[in-house]
Amino acid sequence: MNVLLEHSASPGSSYENRLLFDGGYAVLNEMDLHESTSEDGQKQTKFRGLLQQAETVNKNKRMYSRGVLDENVKRLQDIIGKGGLVGELDHPSDSIIHFSDASHRIVKMWWDGNKLMGEGLILNTPCGKVLKSLISDGVRIGMSSRGVGNGKVNEEGVLVIGESYKLITFDCVADPSTHAAFQEKVSEELIKAQSFVEPETNNSDSKNEASSIDRVSGGLLLACLSGMVQQKTEDIKTRLS
Repeated sequence: MNVLLEHSASPGSSYENRLLFDGGYAVLNEMDLHESTSEDGQKQTKFRGLLQQAETVNKNKRMYSRGVLDENVKRLQDIIGKGGLVGELDHPSDSIIHFSDASHRIVKMWWDGNKLMGEGLILNTPCGKVLKSLISDGVRIGMSSRGVGNGKVNEEGVLVIGESYKLITFDCVADPSTHAAFQEKVSEELIKAQSFVEPETNNSDSKNEASSIDRVSGGLLLACLSGMVQQKTEDIKTRLS
């Protein structure tokens, strides 16, 4: 199954059975984060806040209707009640929930107007401990939905997600809103990626590093950011082991 990173702006373009990642709505660090004690006396870190927003064009120029998301919220209530709506630290490349990378669990979802709100628990797993360390170290963590579905581009170039959409979970990812702050750090990786960019005619020898960065797609930039978070994750895992 292919991940849809970017879509055509041509009205009428359609996509079927694609893996969809959509964030930019919520930052875990800005949610209500608080410690509590479980029934067995274990300390827990819980979060509560916005997960996703309906009827709004997001940063990927996609829009989810209230009806499409609400059907998924209703469908997932039984899974939530059984403790099965688990999310991962960073998006995987497929639609499967991998318990080895589980970092948190969604325990409640509800509507506040067109805002899909949620409450969750950071798990006492290796990735859960990494997530807590990242937050403690000041790394901004975004909440991003993972789902599978179809979509069609409207007259405004927005991909409207269709009724077949199936929400899988919400993963913790590198906050897309901070990508500008990382631009200097990843400039070398972006320049190395120039081999993926078609050469231009009449190139000037005076073109600088900034022009090279501008020609790299947003999807590649986010991929580099994700790689940076993964590297930090591995470093923290090593410290915890």
